[in-house]
Amino acid sequence: MGVKKQLLAFAIALGVLILAISAWVVFRELREQEVPVELVVETDLPTKTPRKKNSEERLEAGEKFLAADEFEKAAAEFAAAATSNPSAIEPLLLLAETQIRLREFEKARANLAAAKQLDATHPDIFILEGITFIREENFLEAEKSFAKTDEAGAFWQGAMAAFFDRTEESEKLLAEAGDARTAEILDAYAEYESFPDSPKTHLDTLLTRAFVKIKEYELALAKIGPVLEDDPDYRDAWLLTGYAQFAQRKFELAKQSWQAAFALDSAKPETQYFLGLANFELGEFAEAEKFFLLARENRMQATDLAEKLAETYFQQGKYRAAADLLAEQLAENPEAALESFITPISLYLEKVGDGRNAWNLANLAQQRFPEEAFAHNLAGWVSLANGYLPEAKNYLEASIRLNPQLPWPYFNLGRYFEKTENRASALAAYHEAWKLDESGAVGTLAAQNYNRLLDEINPPETKSNLTENE
Repeated sequence: MGVKKQLLAFAIALGVLILAISAWVVFRELREQEVPVELVVETDLPTKTPRKKNSEERLEAGEKFLAADEFEKAAAEFAAAATSNPSAIEPLLLLAETQIRLREFEKARANLAAAKQLDATHPDIFILEGITFIREENFLEAEKSFAKTDEAGAFWQGAMAAFFDRTEESEKLLAEAGDARTAEILDAYAEYESFPDSPKTHLDTLLTRAFVKIKEYELALAKIGPVLEDDPDYRDAWLLTGYAQFAQRKFELAKQSWQAAFALDSAKPETQYFLGLANFELGEFAEAEKFFLLARENRMQATDLAEKLAETYFQQGKYRAAADLLAEQLAENPEAALESFITPISLYLEKVGDGRNAWNLANLAQQRFPEEAFAHNLAGWVSLANGYLPEAKNYLEASIRLNPQLPWPYFNLGRYFEKTENRASALAAYHEAWKLDESGAVGTLAAQNYNRLLDEINPPETKSNLTENE
């Protein structure tokens, strides 16, 4: 039990790590409306064959896609760069790196073999080979590959020395490596040294935490496995195991690991929060709600807990609960972004039919952001929905005065003019919204309304679509 007390501090800090997982988009159904509008390209514009990108431009584009985790697009750019410049090794290395991210290991090996034909001693070839072996959980071969590199591979050599329990060698290599990730492993050693009576399982757990932080989940899981075999009642080891499995998108395994931690200590809010995440990913929303509520009651410090609980409500059709929770968060957080008001207002108006609470939020947004055009647009939107037409017009016109380039108030003005049966002004407002956001969500909605309104004014055979004839 002494070791577990010693690890309490890092286990609490573990909750912060989860914030790096996944790019969650709350309420995608409300934020990304797909509107079936056919946009017709003008044919009277001069056409010319687009210039082909050269190898450097391909590399630059590929690196941007790689940084954004758009791996298929990155691979396509790097492959094109390699084809256009067959004597260059960089496109092949970047292509292999991308294919490793895609877990296309045989393709990566083929491109690394091609890179060896250009430069058989390039250190990045052996680093990428080693990473491939790690992803395949072949750690002995990974270390052999890293050993073939010079100082460029010092971090990986040090990481593998840590994995294989060669502490002094690991510390020496990591101290010489110019890599920010070394700090996590060195910090694990420093923390362990501050507890001279701790068993080796303590160090293994600290190193597992370090591997989790640098996103080397295969190393983490392999390192923590023997710890759990030695002590299956080690709660924090189960927490780390579940975290690494969750990061690998092995949600059922993560759930099982966190259930083991929960059985050992049902009061820990981090465990409750993690179980909420796992159940949500598995589509078990009632269970996710139960655990998110437990974590919230136990004051779990996760900035996205309320949003995830709200999305859980939403997935179950509990729209009132979702809107009320998000509204509560907005009231309690004066630093909340203006965009945070959109979802709860949408829920109140479109799912609950509660114009009063929608207005309370729109009014709060105006109070906090009096000089922001979008805040006035929100007030106009809610006023329009509540039937206060003159007020809606005033708010929307104020929004346009503050920012004439914002498309939303023009779109809502179009809806206002339709309600007041001023079709000519409605068409003009929709047209302006479309011009300001031709390829975006607002422009698409504006085009839809514009063309629908034309259908009502003119017979279909004489109608001129917005994108056909301005």
